[in-house]
Amino acid sequence: MSEEQNLVPPAVPADAEVPAKPARRKAPARTSRKKAEVVAEAPAVEVVPIVGEAAEVPAAKKPAKPRAKRAPRKPKAEAPVVVETTADLFAAVDAAVDVAPLAVEPVPAAEPPVVEAHAVPEPEAVPVEVVMPVEQPQPVEAEPVPEVLALEPVLSDASVEQAVAADGGGLEDETSQSPADSEEVDTPAGPRRKRKRRRGRGERNGQGERRDSKAGEASSEDEAAEAFPAVAETLAEVEREAPSGAPVDAVSDAVESSMVTEGESVAEAAAAEPAPLTIVSLGLDVPPVLSADALVALRNARIVLGTADALDRLAGLELNVPQQLCAAESAHVDLRAIGHAGSVLVVTGDGAGDGPAAELLAELGPAHVRVLPGVGRVQAACAALGLSAEIVSVVDLRRAPLATLRGQLRAHRLLALPIADAATPVAVARLLLDSGFAGARVWVCEFFSGQLQARAWLASELVELREAFDPRAVLIVATGPSSGLFAELPGLSDAALGEGAPDALPLAVRTLALAWLQPAAWENGWVISDGEASLALEWARAVPTARVRAVGMEPSLLGMNIPLAGVGDNLSAVGNASPLRCREWPAPEAVFIRGAAGLGDWLAAAWARLAPGGRLVASAEDDQARGDLLAFAAQVPAEAWQELSLSRGETVAGRLRFTPSAPVRLALWRKPALS
Repeated sequence: MSEEQNLVPPAVPADAEVPAKPARRKAPARTSRKKAEVVAEAPAVEVVPIVGEAAEVPAAKKPAKPRAKRAPRKPKAEAPVVVETTADLFAAVDAAVDVAPLAVEPVPAAEPPVVEAHAVPEPEAVPVEVVMPVEQPQPVEAEPVPEVLALEPVLSDASVEQAVAADGGGLEDETSQSPADSEEVDTPAGPRRKRKRRRGRGERNGQGERRDSKAGEASSEDEAAEAFPAVAETLAEVEREAPSGAPVDAVSDAVESSMVTEGESVAEAAAAEPAPLTIVSLGLDVPPVLSADALVALRNARIVLGTADALDRLAGLELNVPQQLCAAESAHVDLRAIGHAGSVLVVTGDGAGDGPAAELLAELGPAHVRVLPGVGRVQAACAALGLSAEIVSVVDLRRAPLATLRGQLRAHRLLALPIADAATPVAVARLLLDSGFAGARVWVCEFFSGQLQARAWLASELVELREAFDPRAVLIVATGPSSGLFAELPGLSDAALGEGAPDALPLAVRTLALAWLQPAAWENGWVISDGEASLALEWARAVPTARVRAVGMEPSLLGMNIPLAGVGDNLSAVGNASPLRCREWPAPEAVFIRGAAGLGDWLAAAWARLAPGGRLVASAEDDQARGDLLAFAAQVPAEAWQELSLSRGETVAGRLRFTPSAPVRLALWRKPALS
């Protein structure tokens, strides 16, 4: 406490009588919140206010306990006076203020009066110095106190409870002042520390429900902090930065503002991201039955593209967005010119089966293309015939030539063929007859005004029809038994190889090479062989979806062998190629090289272009080729070796003879895959 707050006791005449002190009750010890200031052996002064004249009563000395370090006080002429108080200070001060108009003599203005009350607590009690907030005190009406001469510094429990109840309970109360004194109390600069408000016994017992409600609020706050750690961190930061006396509303407003700012930033980030291209499948119903997502995408679209049929189906929706016609084949070009961000492409049927969804996903990536599926023509046709889509192989003749169907023809298979030309059903029937499937059955599923109509014919009957079919029909083909014209497994006959059969690689070598290559669907493969393409034909027939390149074969000669071997459009020819030219081709997953001149150069070039995890198989039929194999194996160790000694049997003059052929040596290399 500062010097201005210490009231100087009035002078007491020497001849004044000192009243006897009545028995005193000890106040309960209370835990201090702040240690008392350390002053060396300063005597405590006990002052008993009286009416008229005051008597000087010596105070008992009490050793002061150490307290927290503070800034040094200014030097004073007089000995420092220590004011040691306990939690009962407030009751003592209130009582002193009540009798001040009756007992205190006028005090010069130079030295303001100091009221000192000395309490004698129990030995274990620790003195507490309390810093009081600065507020204007309420006027206190003076009442006659007959026992003022017997006022005790240490009050009873009842007085303590009354003082606590009168002040609102706790250490937050202000120091009462007399209206006659009208003194200002100096407080230390800076924000005041927040202290827990101590309540009286009556308040603690009478407000249990309030404490329970506060405890429930605290538990709910803890649960909210666990559920939303980001909000809890923001709240903790605001509480640290806010002053101790800041109201709760200010803190909550700060937290809400931070949450709103965070939400706005997230919304702005989401708005900054461009909307992907949306492909809306309209299905086959007229008018189309669309989902809620499809309707939202159409109404929020930047532009809607589609064929004339697809855009006509949207007339009933009354969309207020620009629309543009585009052909099914040129959708990629139109989207590239307009921009795919925020655009919507409408497709009749299913976007993946009947539209360009698969191509756009491969070109732009799943992050920039959103597909809303629907019922397509193939699904509707299979459902009308009671077939499961899982057992039906789809050959889309809208995007591939008719030769693609030839490579897919096998005995007892179910094929679904979406078409784009009214003459295609008759052409399919003729291909089935030429391939040895005269007993195949064909269902023609047509769509008229959203209604499906299915009719069935044998391939031999359908080829004679001159009826016009729906150009958007779907053909369901059941091949039935085969006449054996095309091979079902690897092992083409000499008739399938045509004029190149005498120079073809032996069947056993072709079979072993394919077993080592293990060609898979949708892989790129090279077959490097001068003048013949027997292994390339075997490969393309065995895996219809693989992309095989026959290097060293004339395209015209290969074109004659393809229909005989039952190969589709997945085989192409490259004549007069060199090892340097292979850099222009797509990287292969499997390569076969038939030994000839320049085998070493081809081995090095193919190994350099081979994809990780790819397989390389080479054969050697003469000593020069065997030497090249060994030289390359010295640089890149081979995984497997095999040498086949073959003899061809033939009947001459009624007798069987075997003509031995040159042994064929094969080697296998496998490129390490990326980890």
